[in-house]
Amino acid sequence: MPISDEALQSPKNNFIAVKGEATVGQAIAALQGEGGQPWWHLVVRMDDGSWGITRFSDLFAALEKMATASEVRLGGRKGFTKAVTIERDSMETPAAQALARKSPGRLALITVKGVPVGILAEGVMRSAAEIVSTANLNELGGKYVNLKDYGSILLSSSKTPRSADSTSSSTARQN
Repeated sequence: MPISDEALQSPKNNFIAVKGEATVGQAIAALQGEGGQPWWHLVVRMDDGSWGITRFSDLFAALEKMATASEVRLGGRKGFTKAVTIERDSMETPAAQALARKSPGRLALITVKGVPVGILAEGVMRSAAEIVSTANLNELGGKYVNLKDYGSILLSSSKTPRSADSTSSSTARQN
């Protein structure tokens, strides 16, 4: 039995997944376009082919003093937690959650045919210290980011349907 939709749809598992060539500005535009919040996770296909994960609020904290933060390309950036990747049909939900709890960052990226369809964030809690306002995050994204400019870099998000039949639309976004 695959990892359940119920587990993937938990609010703590909200995410945006982007290609490595995406800039910070484009990722923030994608977050805005998907109706996301600063505490959502950002999943990036890194230059070496691995997946990196961080929260948008942590990205803000790392880049808030950088004048050209919106132009920073994400695929080569350091500071992401290397994601443990689990193919959705390879194990059941409890086993995947246990693996996520033991992984760096207590997170696991769930894929179907290599395309992100969800994350499992286990034991990860938001604290008052990491809350970033949406306005501050928008400033990091840059003044002139076109909200339609994120479509070419967006691989998937927690708003993307997760059924096996819907992976063709996620794959279409990837190309």
